[in-house]
Amino acid sequence: MTDPEMTAARASGPPTASHPCPRFAGRRVTDLSAATGGTLWLGLAAGTIGGAVPLAPVALYVALAALVVVPLGLGAVETPRDATTATVAYRAAAVGQAPAALALVAALAAPQGSPVAVALVLPWLGVTGAIALCGVGRLAARGGGPLPELAVDAGLLYVPIAAAFLCLHAAGISLRFAPIIVLLTGVHFHYAGFALPLVVGLTGRILTGTDGTFPATIAGRATAAATVVIVAGILLIAIGITFSPLVEVVAVVAFTVAVVGFAIRMLRDAVPAVPRLAGLLLAVAALSVCWTMALALAFASASLPGTPSLVTIPEMIRWHGSVNAFGFALPALVAFRLLED
Repeated sequence: MTDPEMTAARASGPPTASHPCPRFAGRRVTDLSAATGGTLWLGLAAGTIGGAVPLAPVALYVALAALVVVPLGLGAVETPRDATTATVAYRAAAVGQAPAALALVAALAAPQGSPVAVALVLPWLGVTGAIALCGVGRLAARGGGPLPELAVDAGLLYVPIAAAFLCLHAAGISLRFAPIIVLLTGVHFHYAGFALPLVVGLTGRILTGTDGTFPATIAGRATAAATVVIVAGILLIAIGITFSPLVEVVAVVAFTVAVVGFAIRMLRDAVPAVPRLAGLLLAVAALSVCWTMALALAFASASLPGTPSLVTIPEMIRWHGSVNAFGFALPALVAFRLLED
């Protein structure tokens, strides 16, 4: 087996894991769902240009996550062979994802605060709950580490938070935030909460040995620390936004350093270790996430009293959101799917 083949084998999962994805006509349901969802999303995006589809740009990012990013992410997840709970939950999520995503898109177009909007978003809450149950089952079956697998579990566990905030948005409940913040939190936990930890965990498989342990070198220890900060930082940033601007800024600074450091390690060691197309996609993702984290840091700095706003919410939606979606999440998840073939 050549070095790229060995790398691809590590990236596709540990030897004690199996892929439980159901198939239709010989194809993984998640692959079919992502391809069909991508086609539908392009139609939705085109429809918004002429006003035929009543979806705002933020809603389009939510639709992209539900229709494409989540099935791509699910397609990269395995479960331990003896983890019955994780396998059953995974299959339920894989089968239910497409109809629930379609219902979510309809909910985004329905009048906010209406019973119809709330009813249509509930299936997505159920699907993301099944994804989280898969994460719990994976974690319980392994009894903990290794660190890359914990990062994958974190992505599975965070995604129901996105659905919960979409439920609040559909119900017209903004808590103490501006309504747009509730919707943006739903977007955030699909990309930073779900896609980012998955990519970190899947990249970690390439950078670690067969036991999933990072090398006892400066680079290895720094990458392990960055993984921990990224996984914990997602939640700490949300806590800071809710309760303390100081906690928010500190968490964003630590998170930014960790993400950029991990991206550099990806460029230096993961990209050269995989086949050319997958490596190109991972390089695009690594460079893109450095840009989006710079914007996130600039935006978070304005939460401190007396600090001028460097980036507005509309600018974050346009540049941070678009690059996270099309420059980071999609290329990275497609790359890891290619490594399995």
